[in-house]
Formats: sequence, C-alpha cells, structure tokens
Amino acid sequence: MQELSFKISPPYSMELSLRFSQRSRFEIVDKASSNILKRLLKIGDSIILAEISCSGDIEHPEGLVRWRYLKSDDIDEGSIIAVAHKILSAQLSLHPFYEVAKESKHFSKLINKFHGLKPLLTPTVYESAAWAIMGQQVNLNFAYILKKRLVEKYGRIYQIDGDEFHLFPEPPALAEASVDELRQLQFSTRKAEYIIGLSQLEMQNGSAFDSLSKLNYNEAISKLLEIRGIGIWSANYILMRGGGHLDCLPLGDSGLHKAAKSVFGLGKLPDNMQVEKLARKFIPYRSLFTLYLWYSLMEKENET
Repeated sequence: MQELSFKISPPYSMELSLRFSQRSRFEIVDKASSNILKRLLKIGDSIILAEISCSGDIEHPEGLVRWRYLKSDDIDEGSIIAVAHKILSAQLSLHPFYEVAKESKHFSKLINKFHGLKPLLTPTVYESAAWAIMGQQVNLNFAYILKKRLVEKYGRIYQIDGDEFHLFPEPPALAEASVDELRQLQFSTRKAEYIIGLSQLEMQNGSAFDSLSKLNYNEAISKLLEIRGIGIWSANYILMRGGGHLDCLPLGDSGLHKAAKSVFGLGKLPDNMQVEKLARKFIPYRSLFTLYLWYSLMEKENET
C-alpha cells in the first residue's frame, strides 16, 4: 500500500469522532476501529481502498492515509490527501469554538468531556444528501437499515483480504433505479422519488452539490431548498456533513432537542425557537454546537 502523512489542526480525537460515526451496527460503508477508518473511495475514475488514521496525542495529532488501487486510472496523490483532509476535518481549528463555548456553564462541561471531537464528513456532498433523505422522519436505526439495503443493492462490493467493502452507490446506479425497486427495500414512495431525482440532478450537473462547500451559508441553503425532497432540516444536515459548513442548525432534529433539554437542564423539550435562542451565542459555530449535543445524547443513551 502507498501512504502519505498530513497535518491535523489540534486538538483532535479521532477515537471520539469515529465512535460517533459507528453508532449503528448496520453501518457498512465506513469500517472503523480505534484510530483507523477504512472505506472505499471513488476519486475521479479511480477506486481505492483507503485507510485513514491518526497517531500522536490529542494535542499533537498526525494524520496518515494508506491506500491501494482497485480500479486505477491516472490519479493525483494530492486528491487523495484532500479527501482524507476533508473526512477528518483536519484543517478545522476548534479553539475559536471552545473560546465561545467555555462561556456557557452548561456547555463548558461538554467541551472538556469531548475535547478534540470534530465532525467526520462524507467524501461527497451527494452522499450526505442521499443520507439526509434516508433519515427524514424515521429513527436513526431504521435510517441505517435503509442505507445498508441501498448500498448492498446498488453499490459496488469488493472482497479484500477476507473482508467485504462496500462503495456508496454512485449517481448513475440510483438515477436508473425505479420507485418500485426502492419500495421493496422499504423506502417510502416519496423517499424513493427524492433519491432518484437527487441522483438524476447529480448526473446532469456533477458539480451541483460539491460546489456548495464554496458558497456562503445562505446561498448554499437557498440552492438546496430548490431541490425536491430537501427541506430546511435536510439542507442544514447536508451542509454540516457534506459541505463542512460550521454554522448550521438543523432545527426540528429530535436528537438535538432532546440533548438540549438534558444539557441545559430544561423542564421540557424545547421548541425550535428555544433551541435557536440557546444556539445564538454559538454563532458562527452552531454546527459544532449541534455535534457536541448529539454526542452527549449518544453517550447518555450508551450509559443506559
């Protein structure tokens, strides 16, 4: 395998970040253990098996990406580093967020407990958009079941060293899927139509989604809301997980509201207005505000 090292802005705990991404036993695209993430990546026309890892401690992290070619054309090694950088949020500095968060007596406990937690991003915005649609109005576990079924039916599968690796379905495969096929996987009719339409849009304009990372928040949200099947919750989630935007707030997310109630010691579940008010002082880092609340909820559920 070939390998290259890269810098990661401290503090960083890959172990915490991976634990959040592996919260369902039905996850089959990302394979993680301790400080190593293995997954198939399609970069240009090449498909690689990438192993992304982190050594050193939280204050002195060092990234490493190792890979082998499975289907190879000409590929720039810099492209592989760029994808590894993106997935780990390697260039993101948590210090400005921590300076804001430590002013909150409730939130300061979270940044101490989950020190070095960063968002783990999807390699493409398209993948995060498909995942957001799958997660609409269902519990997290069932969303992962839908994803598993979709990946097994429409994604490529590689047997490597006795292990099975799945590539997230590419837009052409899902653009040609039928609503009936997806219904057989327990997708609702609406979700089936949304996934197919999303994939057809990506086929028509391959830069439609990844260009969102370069737009400001309001411009990116506006473009996403023009797409059938994407509402304000989905748009914020897509920009967080796929675009790396730092000031997203997916109001209406049940996990976000439950975590806010617990962390801020509220008497009842807060509504959208209350959560927005709690998050206001964390501008422009509301994506991290959301991530840390989600993580606190996951930890609490694991303790019960």
